[in-house]
Amino acid sequence: MRRLITALILGISLVGWSVPARAYTHQYTDSPASLQIKWPSTIVTVAFSTSLSQPPSNIKAGSDVLGAVRRALAHWSQNSNIRFIETTSRAQSISPSGSGDSVSLISVADTPENRAVFGTDQVRTGRTRVFFNPDSGAITEADVIINPNLQFSTDSTPGTYDLEATLTHELGHLLGLEHSTVTGATMQPRQGQNGLYGQPALTPRTLSDDDRAGIRALYGPHDGLGAIAGTISLETLSYGAHVWAENVATGQITEGNVKFANGTFRIEGLQPGDYRVVAEPLDGTVSPSESASTRGVYAGLAATQPRFRSIELASSLSVAANTTTQFNAVVASSDAPTINPRLFGINSQLSTIPVPLAPGNTYKLYIGGEGLDRVQAAGVTISSPHFTIKRDTFTQQDFGIGVPVITFDVTIDESAPAGDYSIEFVATGDEIAHLSGALTIDSPQALAQPNTVDDARLFVSQHHPDFFNTGAQPVALETDFLLLLPDILLEWAQ
Repeated sequence: MRRLITALILGISLVGWSVPARAYTHQYTDSPASLQIKWPSTIVTVAFSTSLSQPPSNIKAGSDVLGAVRRALAHWSQNSNIRFIETTSRAQSISPSGSGDSVSLISVADTPENRAVFGTDQVRTGRTRVFFNPDSGAITEADVIINPNLQFSTDSTPGTYDLEATLTHELGHLLGLEHSTVTGATMQPRQGQNGLYGQPALTPRTLSDDDRAGIRALYGPHDGLGAIAGTISLETLSYGAHVWAENVATGQITEGNVKFANGTFRIEGLQPGDYRVVAEPLDGTVSPSESASTRGVYAGLAATQPRFRSIELASSLSVAANTTTQFNAVVASSDAPTINPRLFGINSQLSTIPVPLAPGNTYKLYIGGEGLDRVQAAGVTISSPHFTIKRDTFTQQDFGIGVPVITFDVTIDESAPAGDYSIEFVATGDEIAHLSGALTIDSPQALAQPNTVDDARLFVSQHHPDFFNTGAQPVALETDFLLLLPDILLEWAQ
């Protein structure tokens, strides 16, 4: 049974599309979130390092490196108004901190300079250094490098990381996106090795609804889409709450937003329809320290996390095209949570990255976390009509990991659409908790795209000069992708 709504809705109204975009999360120059970090144009020039044609030994021989880069770029172009101009460069190393050259380099080279970006770091698959103007937020350069310490492939070799998945995530940072708190999003901060769950780890190749909404909020298109925005008032539910929307008809989680310190949130890029809205603390699969940068609007996020129980703010909000549904709520004071599902998987494995599932199959899910021994079979719900929980298979297990683990079988019907889905847990006393976007259905077509090198819809043109400029004088800020964390370093461009 779903917990009753404990929010008092102060007002719901439709207003025109005039409010500045504030969503999922974007990069900002300052704590008031007045300036977003983004490219000043929807045409972005990127330079392919010659290392992409002659990759180092940490990339499996025969891997389609150039194809992986172009497909990663295409994922963002196909879902927004962004177009890329491809150039080439003999440069191997990304620009050092404080010394941008105005060339947005994509490199896989194993050089001392690139290694220095990671040091002895074994927990990040890639990093993106973004140079921007602090007065306007305009990006002037963004360089991408993968970790030379780790093994990559493009053919799902077990024990390697998928190169296309890493690059797709890092290019989201290059375009101005922060980390998402939706588990199934490409921009969530963790990447698994191929072989986790006994399957290829290709999910981050495919943009989720949350990723698509984030990039469209920055660069369009906006026409035909709606938004939910407002303020949530609760002393213990203030800065950093994860607010997310779920399509009532399909049960798909569409997107989420990390709430600002002033109590506001905004979720946009929504298809017209009815949405359930939920708020939950950032204490589960994505931690506060992983979800945003240490400067700008999310400064101090990790140190100021409220302790509150997950709450359904609205069971159904109507969203119309080209309008914003304004939603303000006052929520009764909340006790600290006592249940926290934060590990999940299949095939007797537990992790914190999304579980890739296929329509028409039955899976045994494993869920671990504090307090789950107080959850019974009737207290587990997947709101999508495409999932059926076999409650007679529900059991409690001891994995010897210090937290209770529950298992149950779930069947997915053959018509289930690609997307991310959540699991709700109700414990004794009607306390609720969620795993938002933990179950992912990938589109087979999206995971098998052809090389897009000659697709004029995605690339404005292709040039092959070798050019360098001297320029920006920056400073550094970091956010981060068992599981590895990709990473972004934001730099003020003087």
